[in-house]
Amino acid sequence: ALIKNRVAMAPMNCLYATPDGHMTEQEMAHYAARAKGGTGLIITGAVLGTRMAAKFPFGRNLNLWHVSHLAGMAELTQTVHYFGAKIFIQLSIGFGNKGHTTIDGEQPYAPSPIPYAVPPENFPKGFKEHQDILGHVFFGEVPREMTIEEIKSEQKEYADSARLAVSAGFDGIEIHAPHGYLEHQFLSPKFNKRTDEYGGSLENRMRFLLETCQAVKDSVGNSVAVGVRVSADEHRPGGFTYEDVKVLVKRLEDLGMDFLHLSDGSYEAADHFIPGKDSTHMLEEAKGFKELVDMPVITPSIHSPDLAESAINEGMTDMISMGRQSLADPEWANKAQAGRTDEITKCVRCNACFLSVNTVKFVRCAVNPNVGRERYMPEYWRGQGPRGKKTFPPEQIRTMIKEKGGLMFFKEPPVH
Repeated sequence: ALIKNRVAMAPMNCLYATPDGHMTEQEMAHYAARAKGGTGLIITGAVLGTRMAAKFPFGRNLNLWHVSHLAGMAELTQTVHYFGAKIFIQLSIGFGNKGHTTIDGEQPYAPSPIPYAVPPENFPKGFKEHQDILGHVFFGEVPREMTIEEIKSEQKEYADSARLAVSAGFDGIEIHAPHGYLEHQFLSPKFNKRTDEYGGSLENRMRFLLETCQAVKDSVGNSVAVGVRVSADEHRPGGFTYEDVKVLVKRLEDLGMDFLHLSDGSYEAADHFIPGKDSTHMLEEAKGFKELVDMPVITPSIHSPDLAESAINEGMTDMISMGRQSLADPEWANKAQAGRTDEITKCVRCNACFLSVNTVKFVRCAVNPNVGRERYMPEYWRGQGPRGKKTFPPEQIRTMIKEKGGLMFFKEPPVH
């Protein structure tokens, strides 16, 4: 097994990239802090994987679709490996109607020309007070419908970018399909009103994601783990359901996907996408998926070490991931493994991090003043030469995290 524990950093868009999508010292230091803090697996925020996707970013997202992006990405993977963690890239084929126009006269693209709108009752905690400056978050632009030719060309370019990710040294690729982005929109009868082979029936609405997964597997083979992040249920009238996703998840395993990383809801159902308290609803959904498939399941938003340990030992999930909590305390894993849980700085789920990002600023945290300034802290700078054991070529994630039974922290070092 190559991942040293069952703790992952969940993907978050922290907007640390350059305006044109290249790596920065802060981006590297941000991930280095969580790797140094004992997290076994780092998963990047959404990296835009095609030229067309890069035209409609959320803010300052990283890009990986050209060889000029490789040097910075390789620096990132080497930095995370130096601090003892593995790193997966969350690669995005586009944000769909969640995209934002940056070029005059060009509309974001989506399955159908349907904008999104967040109902006021579903605004995340702390957002209602700032409605006047958050219109771009709550109400989307009217997108244009993707053509069949664009679908095919985007899938091909995305698969080519997956090979760039392998060249950059990533240990795995997470296909970005959750909480309202492009693949989610194709799955959703609420946002997909197409009448061609990509719309209508569940079989047709799954087609875009399944074809994209197949293209990536064909492109990279078994050189790295390839999995998918998807919302377990849309939780909106007219959207896809948990039963729909059960069908999808079985098809993903049949395609040879190596892991499933859950999310839930979407921007329109933020109470599921961004839980406001320690919630176990995604563990129940994860348990249902684990009864269907053998591939490992990663479940997010589990901030309590005791809950994480019991969920893994009881077989409800194979791995836990944390976003906001990893911002609040990058040393969570080290402290939990040492039994120093009383020293963990707890995320208070105030959403100050989301608010700072959604006002298009670098992410900040109400309980950790060092978030966003890790680049100035020498403990997160990579030293000379390799650190720790030699890294061997990665195996499939089902081998990475299943060989040691149910423990969150292995009793002995992982076997290379």
